[in-house]
Amino acid sequence: MRILHIDTERTWRGGEQQLLYLVKGLKEREHTSSVICQPGSSLEDAVKKAEIDAIPIKMRSEIDILAAWKIGRFLRRGKYDILHAHTSHAHSIGLLARFFGKVKAMAVSRRVDFPIRSRFKYNSFAVHYIAVSEAIKRVMAEGGISPQKIDVVRSCIDLDRLDNAVISDVRAEFGIGKDIIIIGNIAHMADHKGQIYLIRAANIIKNKYQNIKFIIVGDGELRSRLELEAHKLGLNDILIFTGFRKDVISILASFDIFAFPSHLEGLGTSLLDAMAMRQPIVSTTAGGIPEAVKNGINGILVPPKDPESFAKALIYLIERPELRSMYGNIGRKLVEGKFTTDKMIEGTLNVYKKLLS
Repeated sequence: MRILHIDTERTWRGGEQQLLYLVKGLKEREHTSSVICQPGSSLEDAVKKAEIDAIPIKMRSEIDILAAWKIGRFLRRGKYDILHAHTSHAHSIGLLARFFGKVKAMAVSRRVDFPIRSRFKYNSFAVHYIAVSEAIKRVMAEGGISPQKIDVVRSCIDLDRLDNAVISDVRAEFGIGKDIIIIGNIAHMADHKGQIYLIRAANIIKNKYQNIKFIIVGDGELRSRLELEAHKLGLNDILIFTGFRKDVISILASFDIFAFPSHLEGLGTSLLDAMAMRQPIVSTTAGGIPEAVKNGINGILVPPKDPESFAKALIYLIERPELRSMYGNIGRKLVEGKFTTDKMIEGTLNVYKKLLS
């Protein structure tokens, strides 16, 4: 089987990691992938390092006709079976590319639970959708897309990558003692990730304990606003913004509680990473999160945008170290059962085969 993938992101986030897992798994199963990506992007480097065909094409917008024409030319020359778009803009460019080159079938991965904005875009062409959670499938169906056009293939993590990683001492780097409880978050700094509510929860907790630190890992358009909010609330002594980090596994290993306050979330791959690293979770009931975090089993779920409830859940786990350990071990087992790379790759292959049949 020959698959042409499109990803329009310039930065590295969860979707790009999922795409890399997929093309590597397809290669192991003797299927051929080529990846259309932004020139100079992290994805281009990662795909080349994996010895998979990377095709850098500058994609300026979702209606970039020149980029679509170039992709259409690859469709004509490569005789691909599947065109697989991995971002919303890739979806649009892929549709345009089909005017310039034919392909047997097209799939689009949907990783966010935002409402569908354009029924024309999603319903007017022969496209099949791969949702990374049941919650996303529900949102798409509510947006007018036939459920028969949607399959759920959950996001995954590479357990070997986590289990065999070299762990550095992040606590020593930041001068945090072993007796300090670290509450951590790893996510892109965008509104729907909800870090502002974690900061407000930290403000509620700050005077209750002397042995607490908060770490927020990542970067994004809201970073300066979040840092300003933390400063205004007097959290500089207990809250660390690390910026973007490549040593995410080491960071996770330093946490005692993983905090994930998103109010819109397809599933959350950093959440799965934390579960695989045996982290107890405090999160929200948003989107696909309850498909990974079972309330009272491997974490605590609270309503979105509710810092008081979030703080209360954190306090509950801060004061119960044995429960934290139990939640962490159960979370690891849940990942091993539902969210492995093999399950994601085989699920995607089943969708491809269904489309070609």
